[in-house]
Parts: sequence; C-alpha cells; structure tokens
Amino acid sequence: MSGIAIGLFFYLGFILSLVGSVWGLTQAFQEDVVWGLLYLFVPFAALIFYIRKWNNKKIRKAFLIQVAAWPMFLLSGIITVVTYDYGAEFSKLVQSGTITVNEGSSEQSASSFPSDFSTSSSPNQEQSPASKQSPSSESFPQLSPAPISEPTSGTVGAQQYDFKQSMKLGYAYYGQGEYQTALINFNRALQARPGNGYALKAIDNTKKAIVQAKAK
Repeated sequence: MSGIAIGLFFYLGFILSLVGSVWGLTQAFQEDVVWGLLYLFVPFAALIFYIRKWNNKKIRKAFLIQVAAWPMFLLSGIITVVTYDYGAEFSKLVQSGTITVNEGSSEQSASSFPSDFSTSSSPNQEQSPASKQSPSSESFPQLSPAPISEPTSGTVGAQQYDFKQSMKLGYAYYGQGEYQTALINFNRALQARPGNGYALKAIDNTKKAIVQAKAK
C-alpha cells in the first residue's frame, strides 16, 4: 500500500511539474523569443521571468502549478523514508528473534507439534553435571551434536524407551533440521506408547520434512 502511495504522489508531482514547466515555456516564447531561450537554457532564468511577469495571470498560474508539484514530491519522499525505516526496524526484530514470521511454507517446524510436549530447552543448551538427571526424569536431557544412532537389533526388543524423553529429543533434533535422528526418537516414543496420537503425528510431520528436504 505504501508503494502505491509513493508512486501516486511522485507521478502526480511529476505531471504537475511538467505541465507547469511546458506552459511557462510557452508563455515565455509568447512574450519574447529571448525570454523563451533564456527560460529553456539558462539556469534560474525561468524564476526571473516569473518575477518580472508576475502580473500576467497565465504566467502566474504556470508558476503556481509547478509549485503545487513540490508538496507531492515531499510527501512521496516522506513516505519512502518512513517505509524504509519501518522495514529496516522490522528486519532487525525478525533477525533478533523478537518477531517470528510465518512465510507460508508447507514444511512444519517443531512448534507446530502439540503444545503438550513443547519445551523451552535448546538442544545445544549446556548443563552442568549436577543438573543432569536420569533418563526417566522429566527434565530436558543434554544432547550431543552428533546424531543418535539406531540401537542394535539385539537390544531393540528388550529396551524400553521413556516416552517424554524420546519426544523431547525428537522435537529438539527436528528443530535442528536433523530429521532422520528426530524420526528415530519419535519411533522410540511410539514404541513406548503404541498408538499414541502425538507420536504418530510427529512421525508423519517428520517424514514429510524428510521428503521436502530431499526434494530441494
């Protein structure tokens, strides 16, 4: 909308300035050929012409039409500056994370999962040894930057995974873009609670993200 306003004021000012200048040039040649040539080629000669011939109504109107163009140019400049400053400030807020923008992408982020398992902990958040808890606790476990490998076939059937821990790990790796590792953890959560709707939805979203990542 601001772009339309800028263009409207600018072109209106341009038209007024052009019409006034051409009309003034015509009046200058009608007065005298010398005045016309001075108006056309000599800087500020047009201003002197308007001052000297101010009593002529047509010449006065030609000058006033040109003057009317100045506020239009001024308004377009003000709107441009305000729009640029607002856009620059908005970009800074987006880059700083103060404002999040939904770009309409079909790829879902970790925040699109059910809020029951959303967590404020970051995958890269460092924890002191005293704050580490057992895998069965409710706290967010410390993550290694390396992807988690699949357990060996000899332990898959026997190992019982903690549902919430696996879901949190899945969300964390999903947010890092490590979709394969996230899928492993979501599958572990589903193994802990077969048929769980949150785990099924997370698995479905992660599979879609993997397909989209491969398509890029």
